[in-house]
Amino acid sequence: MPECTDPNDVSITVHAFLKADLPLELIELLEKIIIEPSPFSDNRNLQNLLLLTAIRADKGKVVGYINKLQNYDIAEIPKIATQHGLFEEAFMIYKKYEEHAQAINVLVEHMVSLDRGVEYANKVNKPEVWSRLAKAQLDGLRIKDSIGTYQAHLHIHSKP
Repeated sequence: MPECTDPNDVSITVHAFLKADLPLELIELLEKIIIEPSPFSDNRNLQNLLLLTAIRADKGKVVGYINKLQNYDIAEIPKIATQHGLFEEAFMIYKKYEEHAQAINVLVEHMVSLDRGVEYANKVNKPEVWSRLAKAQLDGLRIKDSIGTYQAHLHIHSKP
């Protein structure tokens, strides 16, 4: 398969694996087509399929794919990862592509880690991150922390 250059051959083979419900074998095939150099290495649909299949069938490989792949749907893949309980992986994608508001949401809504939220807010220092963190602190009844975070948020907004 890695030597194959005909998109129809790849499509037929991938669909056969999908139809036969062979997710682990499909992952192995997609790795050969995408991870190893081939004409399809940057194919967005195949990268999406590899990530989605791994999310459903071989969760341990998802982090490696996030680090190696560059051309997948950064809006949908982390949402699906979140739906499957892969919060750390969703956070990694959002962080990698500087989707800061989405990243802080994963930290405070799904991981329920306000401490990591504070670390992230300090690191990226974006108003939308501070605001979301402050709301999460308020929702978590960490009133004093929330006030301090809102003050930091207002301080950022008041800079010339």
